[in-house]
Amino acid sequence: KQWYQRRVREMSLGDNEATIKLLLCSGALISDGFSDITVLDRWLESSFYNLVKACMNLGAHIEVSLLCCLKSPPEYGTSFQALKRIVQYDHLHLYYPLFWDVNLLECAIAQHHKKGDTLLRDFVIGLMRRPEMNENNHPDLVARSQNSKKCAFLRTMFQKFLSS
Repeated sequence: KQWYQRRVREMSLGDNEATIKLLLCSGALISDGFSDITVLDRWLESSFYNLVKACMNLGAHIEVSLLCCLKSPPEYGTSFQALKRIVQYDHLHLYYPLFWDVNLLECAIAQHHKKGDTLLRDFVIGLMRRPEMNENNHPDLVARSQNSKKCAFLRTMFQKFLSS
């Protein structure tokens, strides 16, 4: 454990990509490949700041936005600011279907509307119409859907950063 903490401190001083890889590998290890979101609370608590900082430094704003929504309660201020900073749309098609938070989708719609990007705006509106996004569903169904999307997000992020 001390080795791990020392390594994270060393990496957070410079190599952002290596920091992300290390933190995601540790999260994948303790959650059986991000298949169980419930065991990640302690991991997220200890890794959140370094993970968000490294992603911000790399310009991975969509990942920052979703990471901030993993916290309980969600850090909407940072999340919305990260969405506003998105310049390249490289990975949006991978991440938008994984959004589990309606507030975040609404912010994304507003941002695309401001930029005049009607194609992406309409795509996100379509995602909001999906049955699993209905917050009036039974709480167990909502929680299951959200947990599934959270795990899928972390697996997608893991694949993106470890394949580079």
